[in-house]
Amino acid sequence: MNVRPAVNVLGASSEARRSATAAGRRWRGRAAGLSVVACVLLALACGGCGGNTRTTRVGESAADFNQQVLKAEKPVLVQFFKDGCVACWAMEGTVDQLAQEYEGRVTMASFRAYNFLFGIPCKEINRRYNIGAVPTVILFINGQEKKRWVGEHNGDKYRPVLDQYAGPVPTPKEVRAAPRGAG
Repeated sequence: MNVRPAVNVLGASSEARRSATAAGRRWRGRAAGLSVVACVLLALACGGCGGNTRTTRVGESAADFNQQVLKAEKPVLVQFFKDGCVACWAMEGTVDQLAQEYEGRVTMASFRAYNFLFGIPCKEINRRYNIGAVPTVILFINGQEKKRWVGEHNGDKYRPVLDQYAGPVPTPKEVRAAPRGAG
């Protein structure tokens, strides 16, 4: 009876080991290349938050941030996000729901802290507010940071603080009288 011995990789010839290692490297390189291409296509197709949401997309310069967030009359809840960040993407739904609940009382905004393709778009803002991890959500009132949350949270984490700073709930008559998109 002719029994073939089991192949022991460690006992294989050095040529066989080199060949197997090279094949593994080629496959990993192709897989990494494909995942990068998939992420780039997803980032280009996505458009980030602000598509069908009630959040305001803050421009990517310090001047835009100062104008849209720091000089705002109402409280502003800003989500700092990164392209391709799954937790940031999941937070969009929470922030959109909060925007609907606090419409007219709090402005919800998003700011791209990191760009997948081009690095950090506005280092000045990231340094000023010490944005080290995303998603980071900061509540600004009269241009001052009042509260900060780091990581993915549900709406219950934000509501007590928003209720404290948001002001009274508008009556249905006030909501109808306000023009859509104002605020």
